[in-house]
Amino acid sequence: MTDGKLCQVQLLDDRKLELLVQPKLLSYELLDLVSSHFNLKEKEFFGLAFFDDNGQCKWLQMDRRVLEHDFSKKPGAISLNFLVRFYVENITQLKDIITVELFYLNAKSAIYNGVIEVETENVFRLAANALQEAKGDYT
Repeated sequence: MTDGKLCQVQLLDDRKLELLVQPKLLSYELLDLVSSHFNLKEKEFFGLAFFDDNGQCKWLQMDRRVLEHDFSKKPGAISLNFLVRFYVENITQLKDIITVELFYLNAKSAIYNGVIEVETENVFRLAANALQEAKGDYT
């Protein structure tokens, strides 16, 4: 049972999950396992991504085995990111509060890391919302 490959999954709440991925494990099974750490019911919006040797972000294909993907040839654990893969037109389409929180964390990270550019007039509003979420009401 030790013939697997070590895998480290970066979660949206900044936790890291280390798993031993067995050769026959399918990508959707790994996504199910990672989703279970959040008690996530709406997992169809999420996916697992990795960066190849050229720095390109690629998604795991859910119908393939995890270890069949073209991961970086660098030694060490496989590095994956648990991210929002499919967005909704309106946040009210999401049914579960956990899904809404994960969408928020994904957007916050994307803005902070420069993946999503925000117009200047919206930066302070977003910062205020992030502070409200993190610290609560000002007293």
